[in-house]
Amino acid sequence: MVKKECNPLHIDYKKCIIEDKLLQVKHSLNNNVPDLTTVWTIEIDPRDSKKVIDFIRSTQDKDPISLQHIKRIKKTEDLKRLKVVIISTTYIGKEADVIDLLNATNIKYELLSNETQIPLIGPSTKELVNQWSKDYWPLTWNGNPNDQILNDYVFDMEFIKKILTTISNISEKELTKGNKYPIVSAFVDPLNKDLITIAVDERNIKDGCSLDHSIICGIKSIAKLQREMLTNDKMNMTSYLCLNYDIYTTHEPCSMCSMALVHSRIKRCIFVRPMQMTGALLPDSGDGYSMHNNKILNSQYEVFEWLGNEFDNIPILCNNICC
Repeated sequence: MVKKECNPLHIDYKKCIIEDKLLQVKHSLNNNVPDLTTVWTIEIDPRDSKKVIDFIRSTQDKDPISLQHIKRIKKTEDLKRLKVVIISTTYIGKEADVIDLLNATNIKYELLSNETQIPLIGPSTKELVNQWSKDYWPLTWNGNPNDQILNDYVFDMEFIKKILTTISNISEKELTKGNKYPIVSAFVDPLNKDLITIAVDERNIKDGCSLDHSIICGIKSIAKLQREMLTNDKMNMTSYLCLNYDIYTTHEPCSMCSMALVHSRIKRCIFVRPMQMTGALLPDSGDGYSMHNNKILNSQYEVFEWLGNEFDNIPILCNNICC
């Protein structure tokens, strides 16, 4: 975790803009409904609270779920005992293992339970702190958690500009060549930044079909590459085709391509030109679905829109074209 004052990037935390160029794309409606995680709780005598606090301090750095946004201890309804969140069920899932851990500390407790759910991260406003504290578990206000999320992002701005320059120039050439869909995408392997796959929209080439958007073509190219590497025993197949990839594309992806990126489990998508009618990422594009961070889906990825005018050579398309 990098301290804000040590971050070399200029970040506008209110507007969610990095280096005046990259706008974080999120749907504000999704911020009002928390993702929940399950925790283990116990009830103790108030006189034993010091032992429990020492236990919490000894385990909090080992727990993969950060619980710093919640109050660990609250009074029971009869006000005679304390109910304590000790660890997440992600850290330890089996009751017997939790019991062994507690017994090793000689903590006297009752009613070990894994029935309590808490918000996975803190809310974005103080008003939501009050609401979620009533609905789930008492929370603390440590500021907007998205500030730290932005601060923890790693961006190589020169590399990003290089990739966007490459695909914008190819897009311009595609239009000159007569391609009605001059949409270009680049797929960057997280394990090898030199391994870059460039994909061009192939809908209007010979034998092309209506599904051959640049992102779909890129995913097919990655599949072909991985198949060849598997044949040569040069890699172990991962669970997903483009796991943790960075995707750069000239135009905001449509719903088909945005969903394909969800299924591919990419890490991040950066696009240049919004598509107000057919795009599926910006809150005011298309049907406002914000495919990349919609909580109905089982996976999300990060999205940033490039705000600078360095890539104005990217062709402006008709509003009804899906990218």
